[in-house]
Amino acid sequence: MTFEQSLDLAELQADMAFETYLSAFEENDHPEVIDSLATEALLAQDRFADLRNQDLAH
Repeated sequence: MTFEQSLDLAELQADMAFETYLSAFEENDHPEVIDSLATEALLAQDRFADLRNQDLAH
C-alpha cells in the first residue's frame, strides 16, 4: 500500500467513525455507546492528522 493510499484509508476511516458516532447520537443510544464511538472517532481523526502531517513534512 502506498503512503497516499494509507492516507486515503485513514481519512475514510475517520469519516466513517464520525458518521457512526453522529448516527448513534441522533438515535439516542446509550451514553456509554456514544462515548465509546466518540473516542473511536477521535482516535481515527488523530491517525489521519498524524499521517497528513507526515505527508506535509516531506
